[in-house]
Amino acid sequence: MKLKVHLIFPGTCEEALNFYSQTLNGKVSFLFRKEQDPDQQFAPEDQHKISHMIVELPNFELAGEDANHDEKVVVGNNNKLVLVFENLDECRRVFDAFSEDAVITMPFQKTFFCDGLGELTDKYGISWLIMMTDEGYNP
Repeated sequence: MKLKVHLIFPGTCEEALNFYSQTLNGKVSFLFRKEQDPDQQFAPEDQHKISHMIVELPNFELAGEDANHDEKVVVGNNNKLVLVFENLDECRRVFDAFSEDAVITMPFQKTFFCDGLGELTDKYGISWLIMMTDEGYNP
């Protein structure tokens, strides 16, 4: 499994991650806008915002997204840890274990870009995105 850092921005994701990429000698490897998501409907003012963006850095991966216009971004809800698995059974096992006494934001499910993904805030107040690898996905 890999650990990735995921940040949430109030509409400045693309600007911020481009800055981090340039400053930290990284490379933007993925950029996906909300308007490209076939599974979601977004308000017109959110269409061009970032749904998912990845910067590959020498020692880790930094990812981010923009919050929707009706979601307030505050310190404490502007980041999540992402665990990425290559084994579906192990991915599901970890999600189920973390689910105990957690707030489930998104039940574990297959998506258009990976074989399993779920999101929750665990009983300790930490936000997690637990997912199968999406390597090879190309919109």
